[in-house]
Amino acid sequence: MLNNHNFTKFRSKLTIVIITFFISTIFLMPFKESHSIDDSLKITHGVASGDVTKNSTIIWSKSNTQSIMNVSYNKSNDLLNNFSNIVLKTLVNSSTDFAGHVKLINLKSNTTYYYKVWFADLNNSSLKSDYKTGKFTTSPNENELTQIDFVIAGDLGGGTLCRQQEIGYSIFSIIKLTAPDFFIFNGDQIYADGTCNDLTDLVKNNYTYWQNIEENFKRVNDIDWNDQDELNKTFLQHWEYNRYDSHIQNFLNDTSMYSQLDDHEVIDNYGNWSFYEVSKDPNERNKSGYPNLVKTGVKYFFEFSPIEKNKERPDQIYRMFQWGKNLDLFLLDTHSYRSINTLQDTIQNNKTLYGTQQLDWLKNKLLSSNATWKIISNPIPITIPDCIGYMQACNNWATNNASNTLTFTNERNQFLKFLDERNIKNVIFLTTDVHYASTVKVSQDFDRDGDIFTFYEMTNGPLSAYTSDKPYPLDPTINATYIYSESALFNFGHVKIEKEKDGKYHFIYDVIDSNNRIRPNSTINLIPK
Repeated sequence: MLNNHNFTKFRSKLTIVIITFFISTIFLMPFKESHSIDDSLKITHGVASGDVTKNSTIIWSKSNTQSIMNVSYNKSNDLLNNFSNIVLKTLVNSSTDFAGHVKLINLKSNTTYYYKVWFADLNNSSLKSDYKTGKFTTSPNENELTQIDFVIAGDLGGGTLCRQQEIGYSIFSIIKLTAPDFFIFNGDQIYADGTCNDLTDLVKNNYTYWQNIEENFKRVNDIDWNDQDELNKTFLQHWEYNRYDSHIQNFLNDTSMYSQLDDHEVIDNYGNWSFYEVSKDPNERNKSGYPNLVKTGVKYFFEFSPIEKNKERPDQIYRMFQWGKNLDLFLLDTHSYRSINTLQDTIQNNKTLYGTQQLDWLKNKLLSSNATWKIISNPIPITIPDCIGYMQACNNWATNNASNTLTFTNERNQFLKFLDERNIKNVIFLTTDVHYASTVKVSQDFDRDGDIFTFYEMTNGPLSAYTSDKPYPLDPTINATYIYSESALFNFGHVKIEKEKDGKYHFIYDVIDSNNRIRPNSTINLIPK
């Protein structure tokens, strides 16, 4: 039985325990802000991460109105309660169509992170959108030897093969099953010069069964290129249509991406010129406002990509990423610096597809690379000709005729000679654009020293676009041969760099179709030299 003195001591201790418990509970609970859902404030097109390095990434999302984008992250996957107290914020407004980019830094290498995104009212931070969650994995340190798994694909929504009713872009759910470390979106992420409601192309390409989720946006070819509001509206509608697909959103919130630009994000076979030089239509070649079209198309590519802009050169798209000791990844830009396609390819003209600055950058990075595999992700092929447009001018580094002088082959041959002279080993080109899948082997003595230099080019796609009837003949001026080729299928490339029984990290490549089947004869297993 307690006397008054003992009872007073007991009550004091009990009070201290209770107070301590509540203080501990308050300070040790995971950080959780008050969150009143505002139904008028929404995340409209999911979330994505991109440009992952060993210690950073870019988080992207989009709202429906001016607001504050918030990002919280942690190494734990307890997404509701166990986030760090760090909340990074950025303003989104009409200047970027309410898309936002937030950079996460000081991350741990080779680590999976989980994040959540929400938007808050500009004047009342307690009014918020619902949140969406995602995850990404940082790259290994430079000297780490680890297995790497990634996918590459391009060409989405071309030839009126857009989001199919009740199916959408379901191939992204197939891609997600591979559980890659990252995804390279290799170009033609939209077809701004196409539509999703014209049945003519569907019939022409034998897709009479296809039923689109229709969207009544225009082709950029058909609008006034001096009308900035109309340009903005058209590009925005194309991007929003593709990114609204649930399969894409579910994939991108689960896998980081490296975003690349080809041509259809702007207009077919464009270049940074004063007029639309390559069009077959003389009315388009004489149409005013072309530089404005190009500038606007590139602007929307950056708005919808989880990409970090170069501080000195904000329009620069080419960049490099290291994935440990086994992989250096080079992402190239094939349109911003090219000469006019119909310029004669002579030494005097110094015709270029990539520009001197980009090619010098690439050469220097390759020379200094200590990675086992050097992967050059190029939106267009280098051995498969595309010379069927205006005046038969070639659109990539290949040619279809040894006598064709409207090419870029001088630059290509000089670059391959450089690789041969410097004996840069284990170079792989990964490309898309031609709408069929193939693997090409090139063995040639480019520097004429008696030693044969060998490299490979793997081409994949389309994800969802018209497919080529058959593979094209390869460039007759280079010693290239098909190891594998296959047309008339939607597909993507799957790469694994993994340790085999010989103790070396092999490059293993498969083509996977939209039914989740590895295509027969597509698998190649390369041993590093």
